[in-house]
Amino acid sequence: MPITTVLIVSKTQMSNGICVGGIDENSGELVRIHNENGGNLKQDAPYEIGDRWYMNVERAWNARPIPHTEDKQTSPIRKINNVGVYGIINFINSNSHQLGNRLTQGSIRQTFEGYLNFQGTRNFINRGNIPSFSTQFWIADKNLILNIQFEKPYYMYDNIRIKFVGLQKPVPIIPAGTIIRLSLANWWNGDGSGEDRCYLQLSGWYI
Repeated sequence: MPITTVLIVSKTQMSNGICVGGIDENSGELVRIHNENGGNLKQDAPYEIGDRWYMNVERAWNARPIPHTEDKQTSPIRKINNVGVYGIINFINSNSHQLGNRLTQGSIRQTFEGYLNFQGTRNFINRGNIPSFSTQFWIADKNLILNIQFEKPYYMYDNIRIKFVGLQKPVPIIPAGTIIRLSLANWWNGDGSGEDRCYLQLSGWYI
């Protein structure tokens, strides 16, 4: 397995564990951390946002096709330190050239290579246009406002509603200019649309 340093940038809830996102500090590649067998992480996985881990990383044997290209099976070696939110912000700003189009500034319509379809409360990609990745950072040009629907948190960007799936405590406003992490859910065809879709999610922010 190749050995590298991974900066942990997100933790989100799943029905059967947690999803942990990171950045390979050496390549700038965005990764989803699976265990050494390619399985989902359990709730007690040792990773916290801001951690830097020295670990073995390779493409997961069960990695999904595009857009979910970030799946990696990993074996942690040791925790180096925790740089906190400011460390994440500094790393992203200092390595924007490595992140490329995985860091977008401005309108949300420019994210995910411009392939998102926006229908107010339903915002998704379909099989017609698939981006080459399913996680990215976005520097919003407008405030995002917390909106609670059926006891679940969402954020409003104008009339676009984005589901929040992170584990951090929701804040009333995510100010314009904040670095935000967006992700696309798994392919799903259970909403009556008659097509496979990956829905847009907000998985964290760095203030």
